[in-house]
Amino acid sequence: MEANKPIGWYLKEADQQITAFMNDAFKDLSITRFHWMILRNVSERGHINTWQFFQEVKNFVTVQEFAEIIQSMVDRGWLVINSEDNCSFTTAGDEAFRQLSDLQKERSALMMRGVSDEEYKLTLSVLNRIIENITQQQASM
Repeated sequence: MEANKPIGWYLKEADQQITAFMNDAFKDLSITRFHWMILRNVSERGHINTWQFFQEVKNFVTVQEFAEIIQSMVDRGWLVINSEDNCSFTTAGDEAFRQLSDLQKERSALMMRGVSDEEYKLTLSVLNRIIENITQQQASM
């Protein structure tokens, strides 16, 4: 692959490739990378408020897609939603997360093969700096 395209091309291409790669890993379970994103965050935080979490992922899924993903996991018996709109795991959801976590770790290892921890941290640092520069520029306009 040539290395003379704009950074936006690489960002979009990487995101599309990651999504397809992870969706392929989860296809037998009829879930996607975005299901995984929700499950991982419920596991890390103990629960998520659906509206607040949507604000974090709205660049990746529409409101309708997000609602369908949440509902599909409620229908599977993986998540419950309380009266304050907080999602948390059921026992089945906790078990599903553990199984999916192993699959995700395998895929992530394949995806990151040949990328050192230092390279990964540097990449995140550069991308974060770009985001901060743009945010600051937009705020000053």
